[in-house]
Amino acid sequence: MQDFASAAMVRLLVRAMRAHGLTPPPVPQGLEALQGSHVPLAYKRSVVESVLHQGGLGTLLMLAQRVDLLAGDPVHRALLGANNVPELLARWHRLERYVHSRHQVSIESFSPGTLVLRHHARHSAPEEPLPTESLAVLGVLMGASHALGVRGLEVEIGVPGASTPPAILYADPDIGSRQADLHTRLAPLAAQRQTGHWTLRWETHHTGNPPTAPDMGPQSTTHLCDTLAWPHVAHQLARHVLKDPTAQHTVDALAEHAGLARRSLQRTLTQHSLSCRHIVTEARARVAAQWLLDTSHGLAEIGFSCGFADQPHFTREFARHVGMTPARYRHAFANGA
Repeated sequence: MQDFASAAMVRLLVRAMRAHGLTPPPVPQGLEALQGSHVPLAYKRSVVESVLHQGGLGTLLMLAQRVDLLAGDPVHRALLGANNVPELLARWHRLERYVHSRHQVSIESFSPGTLVLRHHARHSAPEEPLPTESLAVLGVLMGASHALGVRGLEVEIGVPGASTPPAILYADPDIGSRQADLHTRLAPLAAQRQTGHWTLRWETHHTGNPPTAPDMGPQSTTHLCDTLAWPHVAHQLARHVLKDPTAQHTVDALAEHAGLARRSLQRTLTQHSLSCRHIVTEARARVAAQWLLDTSHGLAEIGFSCGFADQPHFTREFARHVGMTPARYRHAFANGA
């Protein structure tokens, strides 16, 4: 997979390697700073192989937890807009759908404070994920949970009741110790292709938001709809969407935020020729326009971060609200054009 999510994973691992004194492979010519939306599969594999050679499976899992090193990336901002582990997983599922990932994380069972998950191939995919791919995804989810302030996160890797005992570990980005021991515990699981079976447990009585909100972009975005001739409640909803455009802003959720019954909200908006869908899409399009002009992030990354279902949806809705496609808008107006 060479999509922007995969490219973000490579950026994370390369930055984490450097931060912890490891040496990443040379960046291919034309991929300076790895800031593009696509990274060749060969380079992705060389990064993983380099991590394994210099540290092992334990190091790979620990490095993937360093999501703080992706601060400013659209993927980072989108994932860390979650409030808890289930919401984080819902956002991860959106990312999988957006990039049409060959692999997915499925929920096997859920109860308060416990999630049983499986990382596996979609029905249309020819191959199951490699053990290293599963560990990298798990590391990101663990690191994001840690960044969200989740308390007492415990992860069990392996198939319950299997002959190979599971590995139990805790969310902790520190790789200064224990990596060799962790590799020893993970190696048999990798050999048995069991690294994609996870049980996550955490404290439910603590709701931990990060101490600071993730980077929203080049500047504050909550004002972007203020000049529109909308009623107060519409501006209230727009500012709410602009704070976290990645979230699933359903009519019921917006009505709850506004303190109104669903039908009352819809009736009020209809009186002004508005709808929840129009407000949400207008807000998302305006955030996207700002990111298109003020950052070098790829179109697919921006579309995902701004809450669109996929890139065609982003292109279609942006053109409907702005008057031109995202690519044409950036070409026409970015960098003072």
